Amino acid sequence: MTVVLANPTAVKEEGLYVYCVARGDGTGLVNPSGLAGQAVYAVSSGGLCAVVHNCPTAPYQSQDPQVVQGWVVAHQGVVLAATEALGTVLPMAFDMIVRGPAGGGAVAALRDWLDEKHERFDRLLDHLADQAEYGVQVLWNRQVVAAKLVDSDETLHQMQSEAQDKPKGLTHLLGQKLAKALRAAMEQQADRFAQDFYARIRGCVQDVRVDKLKKVEGAEQMLLNLSCLMPKSSGALGCVLDDIQQTAGVSVRFTGPWPPYSFVGG
Repeated sequence: MTVVLANPTAVKEEGLYVYCVARGDGTGLVNPSGLAGQAVYAVSSGGLCAVVHNCPTAPYQSQDPQVVQGWVVAHQGVVLAATEALGTVLPMAFDMIVRGPAGGGAVAALRDWLDEKHERFDRLLDHLADQAEYGVQVLWNRQVVAAKLVDSDETLHQMQSEAQDKPKGLTHLLGQKLAKALRAAMEQQADRFAQDFYARIRGCVQDVRVDKLKKVEGAEQMLLNLSCLMPKSSGALGCVLDDIQQTAGVSVRFTGPWPPYSFVGG
């Protein structure tokens, strides 16, 4: 196997698909296979390099979800291979394409971009050195938490007791009153959980990005969806998540390590 580096006099592509940026000239990157089997190589300038493949200027689009998923997996595979070969990298989002002027020149345009962003990229590479991204999702089972609230909250418990063994019409009215009070208590509990869990997680990682909550299957609902940056060797987050998961009705999903996609834009 051989290392493939860009030869700007030989490359006449319209665009370059960019996987990531790293320090150095790309030496050590051994021909990983990119999207749709494209040959991947490095273009360097001023002590930085971009890992790329030649492509048209049109974005990668398909109506077939499996095709898109295959592209995303290939993108991630190249970023991981580059991380292993080159050390800390700045992973780019899927479908980032650098375009040259009409008739070619994408390599020159890419080198200009590396030079323009050199100070920012250098700062980010320092910030992300030996760090990885981890996904953390905290979920709760509303039924379990609601039952615990009714048992532990004197007012709610009394309202539930009053609704028992009453005439049907009164039971209905008291049940509606309990449901309204319980909804308010659940909203307050959700806020307390989110603030407490976020503070505990934030206290043991380098950086955090708050992501949009997602719908999940089953009886659980998502309370927090976080991307966390921390040293690869750290076990602090795992200990905090173990403690959080001891909370009745609460569960945690933890993924990683990943290249720090969520923190390149910072």
